[in-house]
Formats: sequence, C-alpha cells, structure tokens
Amino acid sequence: MTSYRVVLATSFKASVRKLKRFRNVNNDVKNAISILLEEPRLGDVIPGGFGVRKLRISNSDIAKGKSSGYRLLYLVEDEPEPVLYILLLYFKSDRSDVSVAELQQLLKELVNEAEE
Repeated sequence: MTSYRVVLATSFKASVRKLKRFRNVNNDVKNAISILLEEPRLGDVIPGGFGVRKLRISNSDIAKGKSSGYRLLYLVEDEPEPVLYILLLYFKSDRSDVSVAELQQLLKELVNEAEE
C-alpha cells in the first residue's frame, strides 16, 4: 500500500481558521484526511479542475449529513512521490462551488509555496 505524505496548503489553513465557529471542524478534517490516506481517490474529480478532487465531509456540529457539510478540495500526486495536497475547506451553506479560476489560483499558490 502506498504511503502518502500530507501537505496542508496555506489556503487550506486559512480556510479552516474561517470555520472556527464550528467547534469540531479540526476533528472533522482529521477524520477526512485519515480516510483519504486509505483511499486517496475517494473524492470526485472536479470537471476542468486540473485534477483537483472534492470530498464531501459531514459537519459533526450540524446533524444534517454530508449534503450540508463541508467540501474539502485536494490534489493527489503519485510522482515523483505520493503526496496529498489539501487545498481548501469550505462550508457548503457559505458558498457555492469553486470556480476554475479559483482552482487555478489555489494551484498557483501551491506551486509558489513549494518553491519557497
């Protein structure tokens, strides 16, 4: 079984801070990342999204299931090494889907962070 390294992008860390109103956001995210480490291609590929995937996550602070929970955007890379790049977390009720332009910006920031 492949062992993936997890990289938390600056954009992801900032997005989690914005969701601090939910007491269990950190636990919900940790659980989701644990699941992704077992099955990295679980999330749906975003059409036209440069390989970025979206995983629906239940918000344990709201008893409504995944449909009104969080969305976790991430990228799986196998070469040169197996890495899960965690890009963004948002609460579905706060915003609609992320645009292709926003995805491009997230990936550009990720490349810039890798070069630092």
